[in-house]
Amino acid sequence: MLDPSSSDESEGELPPEDEPPVKTGKPVKKSPKPEKTSDAPRTQTKEPVPSPADADKTEQERLKKEEAERKIKLQMYVFVLRCIAYPFNAKQPTDMARRQQKLNKQQLQVVKERFQAFLKGETQIVADEAFCNAVRSYYEGFLKSERVARMVQSGGCSASDFREVFKKNIERRVRSLPEIDGLSKETVLSSWITKYDAIYKGEEDHNYLFKKIPTQQTEILDAAKITIWHSVFFLFY
Repeated sequence: MLDPSSSDESEGELPPEDEPPVKTGKPVKKSPKPEKTSDAPRTQTKEPVPSPADADKTEQERLKKEEAERKIKLQMYVFVLRCIAYPFNAKQPTDMARRQQKLNKQQLQVVKERFQAFLKGETQIVADEAFCNAVRSYYEGFLKSERVARMVQSGGCSASDFREVFKKNIERRVRSLPEIDGLSKETVLSSWITKYDAIYKGEEDHNYLFKKIPTQQTEILDAAKITIWHSVFFLFY
């Protein structure tokens, strides 16, 4: 027979149905799983090997660039040599001295008298009617003008300026002349300029009436030349 006490004890051991479940402490966080490291070696990206065609193209570009740089350096070298050789080969100092020669009031009066003597036929210079008309226009419109007198008085006119004005004047006249067989307009211009120089210089000594540059201006030009040579020296220093 079953012992009733044993059944009571077994019933007492069972938890009651109405009791809530017992809460445990804080939930345990799961540690992250360590990442698996792959023992396989990493594959390295290899640079593409240039093909022979690309290598030839690169070489050609390099040669072209070197050739262009060589040409530029050669041009600069030639330019510097020309700058250095210019004072020796050109007639610039003489031309510059002639341009800087200023006329004074007395010299202007002498020039007027020479052109007036030519217009009166008192010189030995043979000229046609067209040239005489050009000289008359130059004498009346330029040499006798008050503006030229003021410019000469202030030291603003030189012999080359007078010659250039006459040249511009006759160029317009020669262009308007009809064509002559066997005679070009350049020949006419050259002939008229030669006659102008003969009238301007006159029969007297040209170097006596129109002296060369004074000593002070010559010294200034020499100093300018020395400065230029110093600049060239420091350029190659």
